[in-house]
Amino acid sequence: MNPRALLLCAAVWVAGCATPGAWARGSMRADAGAAEFGAGKGEETERPWVKHKVVPRERIEDIEKRYGVSKKELIRWNKRLKQKQWIYAGQVLRIKARRTPPPREKITYVVKSGDRWVEIAKAHNIRESDLRSWNRKVPRAFKVGQKLTLYTNPLEEAVPADGEDAPTASDSGSRPDRLSVRGNALSIGKPNRGRIQNGIQLPESEHYTLRDPERSYGSSHAVTIIHDSIAAFRAETGYRGEIKIADLSKKGGGRLRPHGSHQAGRDADIRLPRRKGVSKDNNSLSAIDWDLSWALVKAFVDTGEIEYIFLETSRQKALRKAAQRAGASASELARAIQYPSKRGTNKGIVRHASGHRIHIHVRVKCAESNSRCQSY
Repeated sequence: MNPRALLLCAAVWVAGCATPGAWARGSMRADAGAAEFGAGKGEETERPWVKHKVVPRERIEDIEKRYGVSKKELIRWNKRLKQKQWIYAGQVLRIKARRTPPPREKITYVVKSGDRWVEIAKAHNIRESDLRSWNRKVPRAFKVGQKLTLYTNPLEEAVPADGEDAPTASDSGSRPDRLSVRGNALSIGKPNRGRIQNGIQLPESEHYTLRDPERSYGSSHAVTIIHDSIAAFRAETGYRGEIKIADLSKKGGGRLRPHGSHQAGRDADIRLPRRKGVSKDNNSLSAIDWDLSWALVKAFVDTGEIEYIFLETSRQKALRKAAQRAGASASELARAIQYPSKRGTNKGIVRHASGHRIHIHVRVKCAESNSRCQSY
């Protein structure tokens, strides 16, 4: 690495830096454009196709509810169901989902003091009868330390406002969805020297597109914040264009080339919204819809759970102007955006990092309950 490149990396060490060779190969070019975010499914958000692997004792009505679809649709998409109309454990179904929760997972639960069958089932969104069936050899009066086998059932649920009815699949999407996931995926260590324990995959969603699901793992806390922030942005703005997420971490964390960070499941690269009608090949300042970009950044900042958002200083100026147009107060601007302070100053959540021109790099804070998670 030449001296000039070393200086560049030193300037952005907090965000993680790729080697010049990696940038030249297109994994993370200096314009951060085509390689990270070039391929897409179009500007309009579409219902994603997902594959669902049936777990023991799962019913077809469970799958209908899980993905917001009907039995007739399931049969139409899966030809074998037309003949038998029943499902079995291990069967894989193709579903054009209206909602996309994280996949069901087989886990081992260790009984704690005060646990009861019904409470364990409720905590994991499963039927008590199913939990007992999966653990036939376990006595009804189990003891602390007893190990139980269960299949998690996390749901992506739309949370109604006070006094309102719960939304249905036909709702317009004006209320933000809230993601419910298992809570044992933990960020261990630092963003540039860490790993993930029991990593959880950011689920496919109508709210965003994953560039590579195998590089979309994170902690429970980070995955929830990322999903809910983008859902809130959608609900607030009504924006229907594509939001592409490039990288979080690999399943167990650790080095994720070409990044220097993205190791502990708290970092995510997210493409900024384009102006309507702009070509995907246009990565200029004017190609970005900065009003929508501010709304997206604000949705993350408003959670109170964001440590940093990395964006080049040259782009922060446009972001700040958009925030001013939206009526942001002086104190809100100072808290959120480093500019007009110089790069390298310890101000603002949005900080300078070279190469972050058409995307933001979001870093979620450590969960309060996780003492093994560290910042720089």
